[in-house]
Amino acid sequence: MIDSYKIEIHGLKNLNDFVEAWSPMYSYPLESKYRNNISKGLINKDSFIELFKWKNGTGNTISGKKLNTALDYWGKVEVLKELKVNFDWSLFENEFEPQKSSTIWKLFLLHIMKPSEFPIFDQHVYRSFLFFKEGIIKEIPSNSRTKYLLFKHEYLGWFNKLKNQYNASPKMMDESFFSFGQMLKGIKKYPIRFKPTIENQLT
Repeated sequence: MIDSYKIEIHGLKNLNDFVEAWSPMYSYPLESKYRNNISKGLINKDSFIELFKWKNGTGNTISGKKLNTALDYWGKVEVLKELKVNFDWSLFENEFEPQKSSTIWKLFLLHIMKPSEFPIFDQHVYRSFLFFKEGIIKEIPSNSRTKYLLFKHEYLGWFNKLKNQYNASPKMMDESFFSFGQMLKGIKKYPIRFKPTIENQLT
């Protein structure tokens, strides 16, 4: 009888339908900071900083420590420009060490560099990813190396395969996974019944 009262959620049956349903639910502080600056992130210092203010999620305010971190990244903007032309994982890892600390912010550098190829990675999109892959609600690992390797070897390929298969907007995909992941966080204490679909086998 308990199954009758479980929340039933189907897998990712059709990405376009999913995006149409979940992208409009996306809400993030001062989204205009992203839209107005993402195309100028590597050519304008102010735009670069504005993007990190957006990423920080606190609107116009950012702590001095975090601002200094963003400025340190800007100090290596020529490396990012080089990576944009000829991307190399080893160069990125040697210069920014995302496997050691501040992984989410350092992966955001990849997104600023090539928004259509490197999706945003955070706790909410990870929650969506793992749910669609394994049918469980689980939080993103805290270990920096584990987090980085998850992005590099799992999430990036999964996201781009879906994007290419459905010719989808990567920004709207991110918005949808973010929104869905927020929802999953809110219901994770409840009994869930996952109904997988063939798309869940995408790797």
